[in-house]
Amino acid sequence: MAQREVPNPFFWLGSYTEDAGGSGAGITALRQEDRGTLHPLSSSALDSPSFIATHPTLPVVYAALEHSGTVEALARRGEYGLVPLGKPIEAGEAVCQLTVTPDGSALIASCYGDGRVVVFALAGNGSFAADGIAADASNDPYGNPLAAQAASEEPVDFGDDPFAELALRKAVSDAAVDRQSRAHASLVLPEGRVATTDLGHDTVRIWARTGTRLSRSQEIVLPFGVGPRHLVAHPSGHVHVVTEYSNEVFTLGRGDDGRWRVVASVLATADSIEDGDNASEISLAASREQLHVSIRGSNRVSTLAITGDGSTVRAVADVDSGGNWPRHHVESGELLHVANERSGGVSSFRLDSRGVPSKRIGTVEVGSPTCLVRARL
Repeated sequence: MAQREVPNPFFWLGSYTEDAGGSGAGITALRQEDRGTLHPLSSSALDSPSFIATHPTLPVVYAALEHSGTVEALARRGEYGLVPLGKPIEAGEAVCQLTVTPDGSALIASCYGDGRVVVFALAGNGSFAADGIAADASNDPYGNPLAAQAASEEPVDFGDDPFAELALRKAVSDAAVDRQSRAHASLVLPEGRVATTDLGHDTVRIWARTGTRLSRSQEIVLPFGVGPRHLVAHPSGHVHVVTEYSNEVFTLGRGDDGRWRVVASVLATADSIEDGDNASEISLAASREQLHVSIRGSNRVSTLAITGDGSTVRAVADVDSGGNWPRHHVESGELLHVANERSGGVSSFRLDSRGVPSKRIGTVEVGSPTCLVRARL
């Protein structure tokens, strides 16, 4: 459901708090001012709500309490307050990202620490149904990115490169260690299936979903060591995946056989990558003609143009993020707000005609910001 435009929208901001060595206050409500910057209104105390998701129709917010490995549902009270809808429930080690299904029936949690992908049923009021009973679609516990090929009826898709499987097997052999599964994000696809990223296995998995049950239907193995992190869907039917370690955008598409494969890849920045760069968030602009990618390390926000049938992506410009360690960002009309975790601020930019956040308007100081989402009115 598209959110209606309002003159002064407000946002929920997640953060790292003292339990995880951060300085955040929990979840903070911020209002967008007339000039475009954000203004803090009030805070709700939680322990390190590092990622936030909103219900598609209800005034309910879900928080990933990363340090404790739990998730919590909160209902809006008054204009900017939040109150718990029951107690936090266990998700998995270092739960780091949440997705609410478009029909509001389930919450999908990705857990970086143990590789679990967990689906929680939601009740009619947005709370966790059945006392938080969930279905666990954990990835292979042995940390072997090739094990699924033997366990699944569907073969692993290595793309069009005939040498990809050989190169991956050699790289895994050379590493001589088991790689830990690192589930990082999920996306509900238009046909109802779910795509998830595994940063540790360099894999995008496609799941069929029935209620809270996920069954693996396909794996797309990316090059060794790229680290797929977050992903977005384009109206053309393509999915764009940003990789944390290689700082690239991989584009996935469905063939006539219904199976997903890599159709293109490109560096996420217009300029070269610097040592220590780690891509974090990827978002699709409201125009559907640009992607924005945050790059930690060199602290940039990159803008990439989408052309053709939606599969052609090209980086057009990089700008300074306005702080240190841009963890997350969100577009709001002609503005882009960037959460810079380590410098403790959210910087606001005005987008130019190319969709590039070329003019920084200002920065609001907040503690250890990690996720910024538009509140539903």
